[in-house]
Amino acid sequence: MIRRTLAVGSVALTGVALVVGAASNVAGAEGDGVALALVALGAVLGTAIVAGAAYLYRSDVATAHTGRIAGWNLLGVALLGVILALARLAPGVEIPAYVVVDVLGVSSVAHLLIGYNDVRRIRAEELARQRRTLAVVNRLTRHNLRNRTQILTGHAAMLAEELDDDQRAAAETIRATAGELADVDGELAAIQTALNGDAPTDTVDLADLTEDVIAPYRDRYPDGEFAVDVPEGLAVHGDDQLVTALDHLVENAVEHGSTSSRPGADDAVEHGSSGDPYVRVSAETDGGLVTVDVTDRGPGVPDDEVAVLTERREISQLEHGSGLGLWVVKTVAERYGGDLAVENDEDGATVSVGVPAA
Repeated sequence: MIRRTLAVGSVALTGVALVVGAASNVAGAEGDGVALALVALGAVLGTAIVAGAAYLYRSDVATAHTGRIAGWNLLGVALLGVILALARLAPGVEIPAYVVVDVLGVSSVAHLLIGYNDVRRIRAEELARQRRTLAVVNRLTRHNLRNRTQILTGHAAMLAEELDDDQRAAAETIRATAGELADVDGELAAIQTALNGDAPTDTVDLADLTEDVIAPYRDRYPDGEFAVDVPEGLAVHGDDQLVTALDHLVENAVEHGSTSSRPGADDAVEHGSSGDPYVRVSAETDGGLVTVDVTDRGPGVPDDEVAVLTERREISQLEHGSGLGLWVVKTVAERYGGDLAVENDEDGATVSVGVPAA
């Protein structure tokens, strides 16, 4: 914190010095419109630098990088300051003080911008390195995960053939869990693809795409209620990743979107409520963005998971999502220039994603 304060303080001090220098030249510039305009310019530049220092202090720029920006500022002031001082020492050369203030102010602002862009370049390189590292880790993790799950599945199948009924149930549980772990491989692949891809440019019919996503679930749950309220002909920019995101949203709603998954489910069933899934997909256009809502009648997404997904809380050992499905959706939405939102109420949950309108 001290390093950050000192770095930002040096920038703010530059601005204050320029404002004071401009103010001290007001009297000498009276009656000269050009001179007064240059004095005012110096004051504006100084004020802008002070405001920039305040912004830098509150920004997410790393402390080490604030020092780098401050260094660029000092370089600009010192370099031009030395040149102006030498020029004023030359015989017959007279440079008004307000011109000195303006030149130093312009140099300071220019070098602050250079410093900020330099920091952005460094940060972009760091992110590129991190992305390459994550890609390698992702491939290794998925490879090892596939191998381990195949071993688990094979051994569980062998055990299921040789054990009695009670023990066979345990073997089936192991095989089912291995299958769930295998699904994680696909979800990690989807996240990696979304992270590496550019924003989509293909145009798709959202209503048709939604019906294609919903169709397998209608077949699987014939007693479930699946409603699609998407305007016919609504075109959006999308690709296979949009299909993946919608499928994850519908799957999440199917798994958690019945009255049987709500607290007090026994009472709900007793009074005639169905345990079959209810899923409603709707969409509306707001300017250049189409918001897709997927609603269920389940217990809602846990508050801790919502806080992590919406980045109101950091991921920790104790606070994290229960699965990768919604993270896949979030990553795809951000690739599309949108975001993911979750709203819980007494009737269930609505998960929303924004996609670009075509």
